[in-house]
Amino acid sequence: MDYYQYTAEDFAADDYFKEWVCFPTAENDAFWQGFLRDCPERYYQIEEARRLIEGLNQICPTPEVSQSVPVIWARIENTLDEQSTERIYRPRRWYIPVLSIAATLVVLIAAGWLFWRRSTPLESSGVLAAAPAEWVEAVNGADKTMLLQLPDGSIVKLEKNSRLKYPVEFDDSKREVHLEGGAFFEVQKNPKRPFLVFSNGLVTRVLGTSFHVKAYQKDPNVTVAVKSGRVSVYAERTDAQQDPEVKGVVLTPNQKAVFHRSESTISKVLVEAPLLLLPPVEMARFVFEAAPATEVFAALEKSYGIKVVFDEEVLKDCTLTINLTDENLFQKLEVICKVLDARYKLIDGQVIIYSKGC
Repeated sequence: MDYYQYTAEDFAADDYFKEWVCFPTAENDAFWQGFLRDCPERYYQIEEARRLIEGLNQICPTPEVSQSVPVIWARIENTLDEQSTERIYRPRRWYIPVLSIAATLVVLIAAGWLFWRRSTPLESSGVLAAAPAEWVEAVNGADKTMLLQLPDGSIVKLEKNSRLKYPVEFDDSKREVHLEGGAFFEVQKNPKRPFLVFSNGLVTRVLGTSFHVKAYQKDPNVTVAVKSGRVSVYAERTDAQQDPEVKGVVLTPNQKAVFHRSESTISKVLVEAPLLLLPPVEMARFVFEAAPATEVFAALEKSYGIKVVFDEEVLKDCTLTINLTDENLFQKLEVICKVLDARYKLIDGQVIIYSKGC
């Protein structure tokens, strides 16, 4: 069974899962506890399936009660037969319709419960037995951003229609949270306790930085965009014999990782609107007078934190006299390439310059 791909409805229909919820044993409990440890991002689907099964158990009669109905009717008939010979009332004729009506009511109630469960957005969920003892789940159903402060002092700006699950107290060796939706994180630095964000199959690992995660259940991709610091991003499911970060990517400011959920692949690109990392007083760096091309590209790298790759030998004789103070990154690149008779591409979160020289 590829339980990792299961939805809440798939779990609720699975016999082994239902056995664990209704009749837990040491064997099935060990299996599902292990599954949650290996796949913590399935928490919400499993919790929803658990409540679905428990809700149906509450509105459906137990097998023992159903099996005892014919016996009860038989006893009633025998009693009536003994007490009256003139008018015999036999409820047996009504047994099948009554049970049919009862069954119909059960189906309608169950269907109504399912409809309510699916149509009620962002319902707060409890804590599974497999999860740590005390967790907090913040759910933002409002039209504005929700501001949260985590136990370590980190700040989270939780966006509309999003939810964040985090422990009351972080572990001594790591800080782990689970996100569904969008949020901006400002993480307190702590080299001894990495900060991990689990979001729809993607793990974002940092020591202290600011970044944005977009991980809505309906979206095919999960994105992580870095504002400051360095971030390691990798898929949740990888070869058990290999460090998961080996197949991931490292992001620096103005870079973004896109996790394609259906293929479990990650690509690195630039953010749509790269921001200057320098304070305004240093903007004079973009005024150049007969400056070597290498100096101009170095200023771009320092200002935006983005690697600019070019052939220094080809451009060694190229100079620029130019003012790029008011342009954004891509406008700067267009102007520079026009002056140098060059072109550029964005590859793997870097700027690649192609030129034949001056």
